[in-house]
Amino acid sequence: MISPVLEQTVRDVDHHVAAAGWDQPTRLFAVAETAALLQREPALASQLSGGPEDQPLTTIEQDGLPAADDLDELLGGITWPDSVDGVAISTERVMVSPDPTGQQSRHELRITMVVLRDGSRCTALRLREHDDDASLVIGEDLVTGLGELLLSTLT
Repeated sequence: MISPVLEQTVRDVDHHVAAAGWDQPTRLFAVAETAALLQREPALASQLSGGPEDQPLTTIEQDGLPAADDLDELLGGITWPDSVDGVAISTERVMVSPDPTGQQSRHELRITMVVLRDGSRCTALRLREHDDDASLVIGEDLVTGLGELLLSTLT
């Protein structure tokens, strides 16, 4: 079962990325427990939309990622300090599947996933042809292997 906090975090990241439209590079975020983050960095309180009770997890976008189509290559050299409680990623991919006529059907989708150090995770899938928050598909580990790849950056 996905925790409501984790689900809200993946929805927030997806919504943030979706606001910039499609055809974006992969975007990576550190995830920190808001209360611990504010204890370490009290000046950040003015930049957050709510306190730890409203927003238990805070995401911090990582700028300057190298462009890479291969997520193994991109994430392979990344490690996070102990102060980072999780990681979120948003990446666009093309899914090809057969349609009822036997032809290949092409679908563009955005995958957004949040993984915490304890291994818990949540994924949101957004199809380009159904680009609205109400059409998000939410699940624990909808993209085989991506959760483990993200988790490996935390250990």
